[in-house]
Amino acid sequence: MKQTQYDVFISYSRKDAAIVSQICSLLKENGISYWLDKANINAGSEFMGDIVQAIKGCKITLFISSANSNSSMYTAKEVAMAFNEGKYIIPYKIDTSSFNKNLELVLCDLNWVEAIPFNEGKALELVSDIKSLLMGERKQEIGKATNREYIKVDEWNEYNNRFLRFIHNIFKDK
Repeated sequence: MKQTQYDVFISYSRKDAAIVSQICSLLKENGISYWLDKANINAGSEFMGDIVQAIKGCKITLFISSANSNSSMYTAKEVAMAFNEGKYIIPYKIDTSSFNKNLELVLCDLNWVEAIPFNEGKALELVSDIKSLLMGERKQEIGKATNREYIKVDEWNEYNNRFLRFIHNIFKDK
């Protein structure tokens, strides 16, 4: 089993740094470790490799969803990598923008948190949820993310696949 280095990997746009800073302060106050590019990437380092290692070494990926982050190819790659690594992903919407089209398939079955308009109370709720996932009654949910049901293209006729049954039910009357 992989050793985790951080509780939370934060995927965000630097244009949303003020909000991310508030969240980071609350995480730190609550003893929750996090990885943030500004704090953990050193000058001259191979930053893409650092990001990959950080995603692999976290328990939860927090995607700060905004118009800024949804227009970034890097955040889309970070969230996709977290999904592929079986990480627990929290999409945290701080505005009404739609998810990046490159993320829609990854995020379509995840419950996202709406923090619109963003305020300290909503940030405290987020930290409470993260704390519950890491140390509380929801702790078992983190392990379930690694057991995702991936779609195998060559098995599209397999009716026992939950996603395929869902799609079938949508289109059966059409």
